Amino acid sequence: MTRVILGNDVAQVQSADGRTWGGNHPGRVFDVHDDVARDIVKAGGAIASTAGTTRRSVGYRCAGCGFGSYLPRCGRCGQECHRE
Repeated sequence: MTRVILGNDVAQVQSADGRTWGGNHPGRVFDVHDDVARDIVKAGGAIASTAGTTRRSVGYRCAGCGFGSYLPRCGRCGQECHRE
C-alpha cells in the first residue's frame, strides 16, 4: 500500500480499475495500491511523506515553490533549494 495525497487543485481521481478517489475533499490522504497510486500521481496528486515535517534547522526550502525538503534539489519542481 502506498499513501497518496490529492493536491488542492485535484478534487477527484478515477483510477484505471474504475474506483473514484477524493470526492469533495482535496488534500485528503488515502492508502491505496501501487497501481492506483500511479493513477493519482498522473492526475496531479502526490506520494505523501511518511517522514513528517521538515524542521527548519535541518532542511532546505525551495525558492521557486516553497516546498520543504531534506535534499538540496526540490522534489516538486527540480530547482535548487537553499538551506534554512
